[in-house]
Amino acid sequence: MARHNGGETVKAGFYFNRDAWTVTTFSGEGGVLPGAATERYLRVATPLLFVFAPLMGALFAMFLPFIGIAMVLQYVGRLMVDTVRDTAQAAVGATAPAWRPGVANLSGDDAKKKDAAAPAGPHETLDAIEKEIETIERESDGRDKK
Repeated sequence: MARHNGGETVKAGFYFNRDAWTVTTFSGEGGVLPGAATERYLRVATPLLFVFAPLMGALFAMFLPFIGIAMVLQYVGRLMVDTVRDTAQAAVGATAPAWRPGVANLSGDDAKKKDAAAPAGPHETLDAIEKEIETIERESDGRDKK
């Protein structure tokens, strides 16, 4: 049995793909093996193929029930994992506080802050400065008269 890779030009005959478990046949002058260069093929002699092909079919028929059971178990397992993951994500999302940038939740009552730190309007600030200037002028006038 000669070894070949996908993409090689080969003579007529039977070529067994070791990765996919398929047999590719070429008649006449041969042809190019299908697949990438990483796929491996074995050239099988015709008498050996008559023994080998039924054995492959028997193995497939023998393991088919186990393959079916394994596929059902895989499906149920994946379904359970997905359900647990989705439930956990929903529970964490429901119990976690919403993230709001710029909000300080532990800084106290907002109503107290608004009353204490209400910014004065520009007119109120100017009025306060004018009053302060007037008081300073009165005090200075009183000092000058003495």
